[in-house]
Amino acid sequence: MILNFNYDFCVWKEEDFPPGPKIFCSNHFSSSDVHFVTTLSKEPLHMVIGPAFSIKFIKNFLHWSEQIPALTRDDKNNVVKNAVKYLKEGDNVYIFPEGRLNTQEELDIFRAGIARIYLEYPVPIIPIGLIAPKRRVRDKHSQAARRKVTVVNKNYYANIGKALLFKEEEEIAKNDPKLAEKLILDKLRVKISFLINDVKTNKFWS
Repeated sequence: MILNFNYDFCVWKEEDFPPGPKIFCSNHFSSSDVHFVTTLSKEPLHMVIGPAFSIKFIKNFLHWSEQIPALTRDDKNNVVKNAVKYLKEGDNVYIFPEGRLNTQEELDIFRAGIARIYLEYPVPIIPIGLIAPKRRVRDKHSQAARRKVTVVNKNYYANIGKALLFKEEEEIAKNDPKLAEKLILDKLRVKISFLINDVKTNKFWS
């Protein structure tokens, strides 16, 4: 309700979501991203989250709502295992492959976590391109986080692509898992870049 009343929040989808567990992934340019993307599906969702688990009161809610911690080294080592557990239970997982905020000038490097989750338990990956006008993105100090955060006001856009499967990479992974991971990450990065540029060039945004 808050997003609907206070934001020009537009969402486009190339197709309906397939049934069953899925891995959602997108670029990551603001701390506001989490609030928007969790509304894109009504199905149970477990998000891979890092810095928010360091905030005293918020981390309790995140544990209670069964989000996936990725704050400490031990957390990060268990992300794939925890994500696969939820997928096997029929729930969805959301991950930001960049792992940190980008500058909106270009996408950051995609980390291997999402590819490892997929190769461990292949389910459709839903790529999403997120964008907001630069004039709507600003830094502010968060009292709760005790650090600077990047937030969005007024305008926000999500462009959801078709579900992807990587059958060739699954076969490659049997002999060369690192190559398979790289190929998956490269294809996801290209697709998400396309979805972002599609909003800029072909969709309406104010």
